[in-house]
Amino acid sequence: MPRNAAYQQKYRQLSRLHILVVEDDLLAREQMGLMLSRFAGRLSTAGDGAEGLELFKQERPDIVVTDINMPRMDGLDMAEAIKTMDKAVPVVMVTAHSDASFFLRSIAIGIDGYVVKPVEAEALLGLLTRLGKGLAEARAAASRAQLFQFTLDINPNFILTCDAGEVDYINRTFLNFLGAPSLTALKAGSHAGRFLEIDGRRHDPADLAWVRLIGSREGATHQAVFSLLPGEKGRQRTFLVSASDFPELERRILTFTDITPLAEERRALLLRAVTDALTGIANRAGLDDVLESDLRRAMAEDLPLSVVMFDIDHFKAINDTYGHQAGDAVLVELTRLVGGHVRSGDTLGRYGGEEFLIVAPGADRDVAARLAERLRTVVEKHLFPVAGSLTCSFGVAQATLGESPAALVGRTDEALYRAKEAGRNRVAAG
Repeated sequence: MPRNAAYQQKYRQLSRLHILVVEDDLLAREQMGLMLSRFAGRLSTAGDGAEGLELFKQERPDIVVTDINMPRMDGLDMAEAIKTMDKAVPVVMVTAHSDASFFLRSIAIGIDGYVVKPVEAEALLGLLTRLGKGLAEARAAASRAQLFQFTLDINPNFILTCDAGEVDYINRTFLNFLGAPSLTALKAGSHAGRFLEIDGRRHDPADLAWVRLIGSREGATHQAVFSLLPGEKGRQRTFLVSASDFPELERRILTFTDITPLAEERRALLLRAVTDALTGIANRAGLDDVLESDLRRAMAEDLPLSVVMFDIDHFKAINDTYGHQAGDAVLVELTRLVGGHVRSGDTLGRYGGEEFLIVAPGADRDVAARLAERLRTVVEKHLFPVAGSLTCSFGVAQATLGESPAALVGRTDEALYRAKEAGRNRVAAG
């Protein structure tokens, strides 16, 4: 066959391949080797199946071309051993056989092609070129998949993919964070012990059924929070979770984006919105939220709830006499003093100016009145900075069935007014 530019171009795919020829007939082996050496990037030859198998183990050629009938080990036995080691390696049989048993066994082994003796160069070169092209495409696809996985594994976001609702890949960043060596190990329950909370519901990360909670609706997002490990310092990490469907890949991809700084900033803003800047306790907005929530729970569970409102007697005189800074110091000290004597579960807040409110879930009017009387006595006996002694007046009211938070606070305020009218430094119940 002439070695011209047209043939080189036609069979250029072979120049990238290492081909192993296994043939016991010396003349046939030399003829085939001479023909293939013109096009193959590298050529190895062996005289029988046993020698061919050893060469394959040592050199790992790209394609194997073999005769069938050979001493020590025939071509089919060698091909079966090669396919056991690496199914992706194409094996071509050079044969004069035509019986059914040969073809049935070659199909079972996974033989990739046949060339009939006597070998026609065009037939063999064409077959090897097609196999080489398929091999190159498969390797390119594998390289792309490897590169894609590498890219996902080094991505700082947590990424997992689902096939028909089942998780089939979790990137290394996510596995390392969970303390799982692999997806298989994670499914078996092997991880460091973190727990996952999605939209307020707690899950074991190993129970991957939680992925079904992530909606596929375009733009839908969820919030996920991971617990700290025992003894781990730092902060809980918050993530925004989104899902995207890729029909061409038959995959669904879930992405966890770390929004911990944003979540902490949001929590800080919310806290500031319901916290009194001077005293550090709940402000009116915070009290409204707590009262509404606690009152709803009390009505649902048929439990008592009471509210205590109090203010400082003659507070204006303190400001006028000693100045507003002294007045602020009194408010701060009163907050500290009362905060140390309310019940666990009660909420103390600054309702406005020198007025304070206590939400006392589980307390009926008598319990709340006793609490108010105890606080009145504590305040009366205490010496405050600059102002010295001062007193407070208290109003108490217990919630009634169906009563709104505003109505309850209104009745408590009326009781406080009556305490003021009766001479101050006393408790009045509404």
